Amino acid sequence: MRTFIVNLINIFLFFSGFSAFSQEILTGLQFNPVIQKKAEELSRLKSSPSGSDTIPITLPFFDDFSANAVFPSTERWIDRYAFENTDFPVYPVNLGAVTLDAINDSGRMYSNAVPGPASFIADHLTSRYIRLDSVFSPIPRSINSADSVYLSFYYQPQGRGRPPQTSDSLILQFLVKQAHDSISPTDTIHIPDLWQKAWFAKGMALDTFYLQNNKYFRQVMIPITDPGFFKKKFRFRFFNYVSLASSAEPSWESNTDQWNLDNVYLNLGRNRFDTIYPEIRFIQRPPSMLQNYEEMPYPQYCDNPTNEIRDTIDILISNRDLDSHLSSYNYYVTAPGGTFSKTYNGGNYNIRNFYYNGYVDYQPFAHPPVSFLFPISSSDSASFLMKHIVKDINPGSVLGDTIQAWQKFYNYFAYDDGTPEESYGLTPAGSKLAYRFHLNKSPDTLRAVQMYFNRTLSNASQQWFYLCVWNDNAGVPGDTIYSDLVLPYYTDSLNKFITYHIYPPLRITGTFYVGWIQTTNDNLSIGFDRYNNSQSEVFYNTMGQWNNSFFAGSLLMRPVVGKPIPLSTGDIIPHRQSFELYPNPCMAAKVTIHIPENGNQGQVSAFTLLTVYNLFGQPVLKSGYTSNLDVSTLPGGIYFVVLTNASGMRLGVSKLIISR
Repeated sequence: MRTFIVNLINIFLFFSGFSAFSQEILTGLQFNPVIQKKAEELSRLKSSPSGSDTIPITLPFFDDFSANAVFPSTERWIDRYAFENTDFPVYPVNLGAVTLDAINDSGRMYSNAVPGPASFIADHLTSRYIRLDSVFSPIPRSINSADSVYLSFYYQPQGRGRPPQTSDSLILQFLVKQAHDSISPTDTIHIPDLWQKAWFAKGMALDTFYLQNNKYFRQVMIPITDPGFFKKKFRFRFFNYVSLASSAEPSWESNTDQWNLDNVYLNLGRNRFDTIYPEIRFIQRPPSMLQNYEEMPYPQYCDNPTNEIRDTIDILISNRDLDSHLSSYNYYVTAPGGTFSKTYNGGNYNIRNFYYNGYVDYQPFAHPPVSFLFPISSSDSASFLMKHIVKDINPGSVLGDTIQAWQKFYNYFAYDDGTPEESYGLTPAGSKLAYRFHLNKSPDTLRAVQMYFNRTLSNASQQWFYLCVWNDNAGVPGDTIYSDLVLPYYTDSLNKFITYHIYPPLRITGTFYVGWIQTTNDNLSIGFDRYNNSQSEVFYNTMGQWNNSFFAGSLLMRPVVGKPIPLSTGDIIPHRQSFELYPNPCMAAKVTIHIPENGNQGQVSAFTLLTVYNLFGQPVLKSGYTSNLDVSTLPGGIYFVVLTNASGMRLGVSKLIISR
């Protein structure tokens, strides 16, 4: 657990045409769904950052970004460009950090994020005004350079995101002079804020950063000595320079140049050796107690519970104080309503300081056993609250931490945690992706496959692909037992998956695989979770042979099994030959479209879109719905005619053969 090697390779294969390359590629996000959802929520509440700063805050200033609130707290910061999260930082000082990248406060790439060598300023993290002229406790007095004022923080390039290039940087500035208007008898000129650079770091990959520093986060100590800064309205800000690799394919362009910040601390009475902020904290989110999955269907768990539960779980705890602290560790697992309850008591242990001893390695704290089974039941689903608590047991101590999460048993298998840090794609056309899952209760019924696709610029990744299911052939995908031509879709809800229903439902046994066959070179941009690793279950085939994925992580792809599931928003229903085309094969200039009365006739309206795609998934003809389609401009070949409604939902698809 102490050593973490970031397995990212910078791919610079954006030459003309991807067809020359056969590979899997990771890219950054082009839209952040978490930020997007939070921004929309605050917009509805008409909430805005407290940018007026009418009342400056007083020392001390401290933020460890552990609230996981998406946007930094308005009690300390005036903008919302940085992203407060637990997903991107690798081994942070404590659970959570704030990330600066190329995505703005609405969850989209900045409008000036144009591919090319030139860098541009992206995110800002700007403090509120701070009273650096006075303190008011225990008695009011003024502050000056003799008070030894320091600003400290921890930083990390890349994390679980994309590495900043060496030409890019993270910069810290202090406010020298506020914006004001210069008024003359003939004109008024607005003078913007004047800033002074206090510190900067050049971009690099995390593995390089670790080799240079022997740590994943590096602390910076900045003394404030200039008398001009000891004023009523002191302010500082971080921002990052970003550059985007040029790409001939819009579907491969993405977020990049990510930096993580943690434990920003400003106070007086410090010195350059004052690097300690006493705390006992958890470092990572609560782990799943399942051996193979983050989540799984309850009947599948109940059929083989002993093999699905971990023997132990891994917990990271650090003591950031110089002194040791006698502490206790416990975890609690409960079901809603109190129908099930388990408690683990790790006893007491003297936790030594992190700086010389690293994370806690005491077995009952670091690797507590899971000495129970979740209850066996005939229910279709269940969920259990897992809570972990560590605390100093000395009277009066406030050092300690609590984390919690739900262990879910629903109707799907999931290796992922539901949040993408990057996008996964294959190239060229014809590439295959397969994700392996194992049944305990066999046979079972595959009802659907849930996928989370990241949006790309101009929705360039919305290309046709074949949703496929394979059986097993000695540990790799075997025969294709299901295939359906579908499109990637996106949802506006927070991390909501699109459900592709399997029709008719498919009988599966033992080990099975779900995935796709591509029709284009484009990045389908499925969500990729870097926090959890199911690399051994991901297979790709670009040259006629199945290989394990090169990348550590998990795809946001979940097979749904068991009993029939009700339809809901975001469900994609297969429509096989839902309308007829004649003549077909066609040698004429026009094709007649006939929708049977038992088909989707009632859903066709003036807003229905008719699109013709070639075998490569490229649209070659678009029009409003018509029962007589003019195909005189199309050369001979095989095509797909697709009807979609105004929301982009597919109403039907039929194959058309043109013979000239």
